[in-house]
Formats: sequence, C-alpha cells, structure tokens
Amino acid sequence: MTEVELPRPSFFARRPVALCGSRKVWLTIHLWIGLAVGLFLSLIGVTGSALVFFHEIDGWLTPALSIADAPPQGRAGWRTLEDITAAAKKAVPGEPTGFFVYYPNHPRKAFWFFFPLRAMEGAPPDVVNVFVDPNTATVTGARLHYSGHNPFENSLTGFLFKLHYALLMRDHGMAIVGVLAIIALISTVTGIVLWWPRNGKWQNAFTLKWPARVERLNYDIHRLVGMFFLPVALAVIVSGVSFNLPEQFNAIVEAFSPITKIERLRSAHGTEGPTTLDEAFAAAASRFPDGRTESFSLLRPDGPYVFKQMFPIGWGLEGRRTIYIDRYGGDVLLVNDPLAGDGDGFMAWQWPLHSGYVMGWPGRIAVFLFGLSWPLVFFTGVVRWLQKRRAHRLVERKAAA
Repeated sequence: MTEVELPRPSFFARRPVALCGSRKVWLTIHLWIGLAVGLFLSLIGVTGSALVFFHEIDGWLTPALSIADAPPQGRAGWRTLEDITAAAKKAVPGEPTGFFVYYPNHPRKAFWFFFPLRAMEGAPPDVVNVFVDPNTATVTGARLHYSGHNPFENSLTGFLFKLHYALLMRDHGMAIVGVLAIIALISTVTGIVLWWPRNGKWQNAFTLKWPARVERLNYDIHRLVGMFFLPVALAVIVSGVSFNLPEQFNAIVEAFSPITKIERLRSAHGTEGPTTLDEAFAAAASRFPDGRTESFSLLRPDGPYVFKQMFPIGWGLEGRRTIYIDRYGGDVLLVNDPLAGDGDGFMAWQWPLHSGYVMGWPGRIAVFLFGLSWPLVFFTGVVRWLQKRRAHRLVERKAAA
C-alpha cells in the first residue's frame, strides 16, 4: 500500500491544540473568575463608561462651569493666569499648598480648579472645586468634589471616580481594584484560549449563528462581545493596573527602561527670579506649538509647574505630553513624551489609552461601549453556566433512571 502524506495543519490551526490541551482547566479558571468577581468588574466597567464623559456630565450639572458671555476677541481677552489663580485661591479657606486645574476647552468655559484641603494633620483631605471666569477673573461657583470622610457627600462625578477606582474604600480600595484588574486580565487571556478555533475554522469563530436556539445565541453573544472588544480591553485593563498599582507596575517597566522619579523634581531657589504661571505657560507653548493645553498644576510648594498637552500624532491619533517647568528661571526640567520610546514615553501612553482620548471621539465611544460590555459578558456567562449545569443534571437523572 502506498503511503500518502497528509498535509500538515497550518500554524494557526495547530497552535490552539497545545494551548487547549487542558481546556477543562482553562474553562474552570475562566468560569470561577467570572462568578467570583464578575459583578465587581461590571460595576467598575459601568462607572468607567460614565466617566468617559465626566467633563460633559459636569458641564450639564454644574452651571458655574459655563460662561454666559465671551468677549469677541476670544482667549485674547482673558485675564492672566496669575490673576485667575489668585482669584481661585481666595475662594478657599487658608493657604492652599497646591492645585490642579483643567484649562477651558471652549471660550465659554470656566477654569476648573481642584484644591486639596486638609482639616487636620493625618486626616484625608477634602478636595474643593472652584470655577473662575477667565474674562473677569471672578469666581462663578465652588463645591465639594471629594469628601475626605464621607464619599456620599462627593459630587456626582467625584462619587463615580471613587467608586470606579477604589470601590468607595478609603484605605486599600485602589490596591483591591488593581488586583481585580489583574484578575480581569487573566480572565481575558483564558477567554482568548477558549475562543480560539481548534479546528482552524476562523469564519465560525467570528460568526453569530442566526437563527439559533437561545442557548447557542447566548453563547455566541458571550464569546463575540468579548473578542470584539479585545484590543480595547487589553489597553484599558493594563493602563488601569498602572494607575492602581503604580509601584508594582513601574517596577516591571523599569526592568526594561528607566522611569524618571517625578517626585524628585524640585524648583530650587537661585539667582533667577520666580517664574509666573503665564511665563511658564508661554515657555511650554513656544516649545511645543502643536500642543493643546489640557491642564496645569502646582502640586507642591517646591515642585515645578506641570503642563499637560494633547497633540496630534497622525492617522487620527492623539498623545498627551507632560512638561515640567522650573518655577525659578523657567527652565524645562523634563518632558514626558509618548513618542520618546523610553520608559517615560510608555507611561505617557497610559492615560490616553485608558480614557480613549488616543483616538478622539471614536476612542472615547469605544471605551464607553467596552465598559458597558462587562455586565453583558457577565450576564451571558452566568446564563451559560446555568444552562450547562441544568443540562448536566438532566443527564445525571436519565443515567440514574
């Protein structure tokens, strides 16, 4: 008999065989992760979807963020940043040691200041918002954004933020959510392994069978929704780990490339006089004229001015660079640029990826839909588990009979 050599399967058809040799193990891991933490991940996903539009939500709910009248000359008619910041500081008690402010993205928007205020040493700070009209440098409103002792006193977006990244827990909430993000990443990997077509039929792997029984339709929705949002999931989950477990994440990144210790940057007194906010802003804008200022801050009395800019990268993508400017002399101390190709550049990608701003409105909508997909995947996963459990019991009953 002549021996016939059968064609070898392609790489993509063979690879899952090795991966799925213990398919039951992968399925068990995927199942119990979903049952154990799926509800928490759904909550994190839904709040994340809402926070994609937190600027818009606050604009709707907080009239003080909107300016009724804007001068015909636009931003050229604004008061100086020094005047605007001085007006904001006068609206809060004591002498605030630091602030963060969102730069208006529209001529009819107010400057949106965040001031951390500590009632007593060691107590968690309250964070107060102050809104300032840039045309007159007058305060248009103020509110409590974060409460240091009661999250239910937060503003709506403040409450959603605390729920999203810390589950309203004061001490260990960020670490717990960071661990949940790692678990979500493991669940995503196991989902890829279980979805991978072992027979090499890729068309079926991306097909929703219709019409079909409820059981099959539920199964297809579960696997296809998860795979459709896979690129967004990887970007959002990994960046979420970087925010909630920064020390551990930075240590991994530093194994490949150094990261600048931002907390070590200092504005040292010298022979040069103090640099005003307006001079620092002009220095950042002149060095990077392609940038659109998103925010600026002064977080420590001895720290530098920090300016964050969004800028076009090409192909519809946007990055965010951070510029650190010495308060004495106006020198640029550091630039974190996502195009730098080093550890600092890699870290600069995390926020645009997590928020979806890397792709503008399409990216934000993608992150919004991904957050909503988590409860859908959780629900269809639970339904799938109940269906298989019921079927298994029917088989056992028939066997016993």
